[in-house]
Amino acid sequence: MKSVRAIIYDAGHTLLRPRLEPPDIWDFLGGQLGVEFARERPLPDSGYYYYRDMMGEYDSDARARGFWNSYYVKAMQATGIDETDDNLQAAANALHDWFQQPEQWLIFPEVPEMLQRVQALGLRQGVISDWGTDLVPLLHAHDVSDHLEFVVASAAVGAAKPHPDIFHYALARAGLSANEVLYIGDSYISDVLGARTAGIAAVLIDREQRAPEVDCPVVTSLLDVLELIES
Repeated sequence: MKSVRAIIYDAGHTLLRPRLEPPDIWDFLGGQLGVEFARERPLPDSGYYYYRDMMGEYDSDARARGFWNSYYVKAMQATGIDETDDNLQAAANALHDWFQQPEQWLIFPEVPEMLQRVQALGLRQGVISDWGTDLVPLLHAHDVSDHLEFVVASAAVGAAKPHPDIFHYALARAGLSANEVLYIGDSYISDVLGARTAGIAAVLIDREQRAPEVDCPVVTSLLDVLELIES
């Protein structure tokens, strides 16, 4: 990987994660409706809904909001709650707004060191993520954007992973060719296969070591990627 001139990151579950855990989400939704949900109840697998219903369509703020509102409405309906669709939509909408606040997100512990070390190596850095237009202020609030040359959010450019258009857009914006870039993300389908559609090499980050055997480098920390580059 000696030809690498830039590292591009996915955002969610690669650089940062939500502060809220499922019990907190149930508390928030219950507070909106004036009811009490069981805090120990697991949330449905969001990945299942995403890849079944919306993969590659996170291309506008409205569609992103629509996906998450539908997801949380289904989660609440599965509890057997007797509420109108309007009330459930209002609760889900409030939760979506809450998640747009930077303080509801945390960066992973190794992110500051990773960004600084990559910068010290003289490599360029950027982000390509399926996210709303609130991504830039969110990264800025967590001092991540100071190390980035560009941030490409799918909702801002009208194209989402794994479609190659979002990757081509970022390459053109940065003036980079595909063989000069290494992409890091937490989804084999959206990130690894998506990057490959644009000719970009990719690394899968699997912090919880849940991924099956795949045909790409797999790391459990962003810092492990430095060994791939420096070796």
